[in-house]
Amino acid sequence: MVVVAAMATRKWHQHKYIKYGYLLLAIPVFFLVRYYYFNDPEVAKGEGIFPRCFFHLATGLHCPGCGSQRATHDLLHLRIWDALKHNVMIVIVALVLIAKAYAVLSKKYFPKYYYNLGHTTWFTVALVIIVFLYWILRNVPIFPFTELAP
Repeated sequence: MVVVAAMATRKWHQHKYIKYGYLLLAIPVFFLVRYYYFNDPEVAKGEGIFPRCFFHLATGLHCPGCGSQRATHDLLHLRIWDALKHNVMIVIVALVLIAKAYAVLSKKYFPKYYYNLGHTTWFTVALVIIVFLYWILRNVPIFPFTELAP
């Protein structure tokens, strides 16, 4: 009875089995990152596990994710400029993920100074608006916006 009461007072992220879940998630992520590092999607042209964009095949327009596989490969090789040319949004997402990892670590080690920007309503609304604007602007056939297309 005491054990059940102790488990009930723990938060879900404090449970010891959650660490195993993170490990189980880290294993396929490691192999996927390794695959992207050693195989260039630019050369593969939709072969292997590099799928082609269904939205682009169906409409001829670029979605916000078009070019993200090539940009991920370029980021892993630290070719930032090439990654920006393929997909600006994936570079921004990578920066947000790094900031989120920093926030999680700072909450664990420095809880007094913790502030998580991603849990505010205005941040989520702004992110959705930015993604939709990016989606629209990268399909406008006028000079400055054509640079957003992969």
